[in-house]
Parts: sequence; structure tokens; C-alpha cells
Amino acid sequence: MLSIIIPTLNEEEAIAKVLNSIPEKIKEQSEIIVVDVSTDRTPIIAERLGAKVIKLKEKGKGRQMREAVKNSRGEILIFLDGDGTDPPEYIPKLLKELETANLVLGCRNLKKFKEDDIMTREILGLNRFFLKPLFRLMGLKIKGDPLAGFRAIRRKDWDKLNLKSNEFEIETEMNIRAVEEGFVIKEVAIPHFKRGGGLKNSKLMADWRMWIKILRMALGYLLRR
Repeated sequence: MLSIIIPTLNEEEAIAKVLNSIPEKIKEQSEIIVVDVSTDRTPIIAERLGAKVIKLKEKGKGRQMREAVKNSRGEILIFLDGDGTDPPEYIPKLLKELETANLVLGCRNLKKFKEDDIMTREILGLNRFFLKPLFRLMGLKIKGDPLAGFRAIRRKDWDKLNLKSNEFEIETEMNIRAVEEGFVIKEVAIPHFKRGGGLKNSKLMADWRMWIKILRMALGYLLRR
């Protein structure tokens, strides 16, 4: 069984498209979990479309992901953003790569797609000059987006990582712990769609405190090596 985990915060404009875009063959072998901290109709829409909804009082993407895993049953975990920017249709491609990897990232900026939202693609292009060199120093030798939220990992490997982060820095912690564990990490090129709703600007892009946490975590790892 697969567990498809979708953290959401006020994504009533996007969540239906996200859920309806999951391939039927994938749905047949999956449980779909929307872990939600919304104040809008996101959980109502998700339940209506057949997802299991977990409501949390405290915000934080890392907290949402970890709580969803605790309440999931799948041997393989798929993490998917709920804002419509990631393509659920690419889940089979991530699963194919996971056959020979411990962790697979659905990465933007690996190549250009005609479906790409140009403005978002250019913003994320900053990763090439800022984040990717830092992560390469850490031993994470990937070509795409190191903060990709679209990920696949086996439960047994997730358990080895013993993640603690409560917010957006969880992807950074996952990368660091995967490197420490000697995981095979692979990438799948994906298009990046325009946000379907919710917060109009990425919280990660807007909140400088998140960047400080990410940098502190990455630099702390480099100093420990």
C-alpha cells in the first residue's frame, strides 16, 4: 500500500484539482491523507473527494508530515504539496525510481516544461546559485531543487531518519539525514504549475526566519563533519 500525504493550509481553491489529478491506478493501491491546519473549506472538500483528513491545531509543515506518517499504513510514503504546484500524475515516475533508491525527489528546474509557471520557475532558479552549492558541500549531489516537497520514500527508511523538524526546514533535515545514512537519492524532472490557491506567495519564500533555520541546519551539519 502507498500512503499519499498532503499537508494543507487554506488550499480550498487547489485541493480538488490535486486530488482529482492522482492517477486512478495509484488511488486503487493508496490511502490519501490530507493533514490540515486550514481555516477555510479545504478539509470539507478533501473529505468529499474521499481523502482521510487529519486536523491539527498547530501549524507547521514538518509537524503535519510527521503526524500524518504516524497515522498512515503504507509501506511507501509519497509527500505532495497541496497547492497545486506539483503534478500528481508523476507519482508513477517517482515510484519507478524508488525501486533502486532510498529517497526520490520530484525536482523542478531539471529541465523546462511548456506547462511551467515562468515566474515561479525563475524564482526557484535562485536555488542554482544559493542552495545547491551549499547542499553539494553537504554531499547531496542533485541537479534540481533540494527543497522539493514532492518526495517518495519507504517507511522503513523514513523511520531511520528520525526527523524532528516542525516547519519547512523538514526537507533540509531529511536531506541531511539521508546523506548521513548513505541513502541512494534520485531525482525525477517535473513541471512546476502555478499555485492554485491558498497563500498567494510561498511561505518559504516570504518568511526570512525559515531561511535562517535552513541555513543554520545546513551549516551546523557542515561544521560537524
